[in-house]
Amino acid sequence: MAVDPRKVLPTKINLIRLRREARSIRRIRKVLEEKRSALILYVRSMIEEYERLYESVAEEVDKAYKAYGRAAIQAGYERVREMSALTPPTLKLRVRERVAFAVKVPVVDVQKETFPPVPGVVDVPPSMIEAVQALREAFTKYSKLVELEYSLRRLLEELKKTQRLINAIDNVVMPSLVKAIKHISLVLEERSREEFMRLKMMKRKRQTV
Repeated sequence: MAVDPRKVLPTKINLIRLRREARSIRRIRKVLEEKRSALILYVRSMIEEYERLYESVAEEVDKAYKAYGRAAIQAGYERVREMSALTPPTLKLRVRERVAFAVKVPVVDVQKETFPPVPGVVDVPPSMIEAVQALREAFTKYSKLVELEYSLRRLLEELKKTQRLINAIDNVVMPSLVKAIKHISLVLEERSREEFMRLKMMKRKRQTV
């Protein structure tokens, strides 16, 4: 919060109070700066993990589609459609929350029982089993991809908020505090000089009496 020097009485008590506030604000800024640095490092590591996981999901999906295509060739399209009909239309997710840097971020897990069942080995080409297993792996990784994306969004918002606080301290709060402290110091110094001259004049008058 900015301080208006014109609205602060130039007293020693206010000078002491403002100097204490300035020290507290500097400590707060240091903590915010450390938080910003830690957030930047954490966000960078999450972005790297996101890129790796994104590529891995793409590979698993590509593997599943290729295996599904081979199964269609080996067993026939109609037979593959019959086996595909056993797959649940949706997957159930469990979403929890954890705290990172005072920010709530999601934890997303696929419920295992809603995964597509692995077909039996009777009258089922191995490529179909391979396709289902690849899709299972893809869905598991994709849930983590969603988790990372939402976590990154929330952490980036926290990073922006932290930067805004630092900017406010640097550009508004501290300059106003420094200005107020300087103003009060100058007024008190001027009063001290006036008091010194007044006492000196009184001493001279006494000596001449």
